[in-house]
Amino acid sequence: MARHPKRKREEARRLYLTAECSSVAEIARRLKTKPHTVGEWKQEEHWDDLHLKIDRQAAEKLVAQLASERVTLNASHFKMWGVILGRLLETLQREKSPDVGSLREFSGILERAQKGQRLARGLSLDGQTEEQIRAEAEAELRSLVDLFVEVIKHEVTDEPTRDRICRAVLVRIPAEEVEGADGAA
Repeated sequence: MARHPKRKREEARRLYLTAECSSVAEIARRLKTKPHTVGEWKQEEHWDDLHLKIDRQAAEKLVAQLASERVTLNASHFKMWGVILGRLLETLQREKSPDVGSLREFSGILERAQKGQRLARGLSLDGQTEEQIRAEAEAELRSLVDLFVEVIKHEVTDEPTRDRICRAVLVRIPAEEVEGADGAA
């Protein structure tokens, strides 16, 4: 039978993964065990990897929630601009011969509605799509990662340390972005 109860080991993992305790020593003190023992558990069970996975899942869930809220908000904005355009059309049809001032006002409303609908659809006012904006951002990220890896290769002379740093950086980048930086490690 193990020297320490399974419950104690699970509690140590929970304290670490929830960041309730900030160090192995603090966890050991709380559970009345040796820091070395907690450190061994941490290493054997790869708590850092688990912590990273949990953080990544939480971030992905938050991004999905924000995206869903954004889609809902954009859909309601698009509908609102549609209602405004509908009322503008009704008003134009009622007026037999609108004066120049009214036409100027109508065209201003029409222009703002078009801009509002474009933004609600995720398009920029200059015609750039959301996909194009994301592609540019990903390219910039890849460029930064490549630069960072090159600096590490140049500045860190100890090869195992250099490789460990490069891998740690690449592990923290979402999968589709790693593909572009894979060869640089």
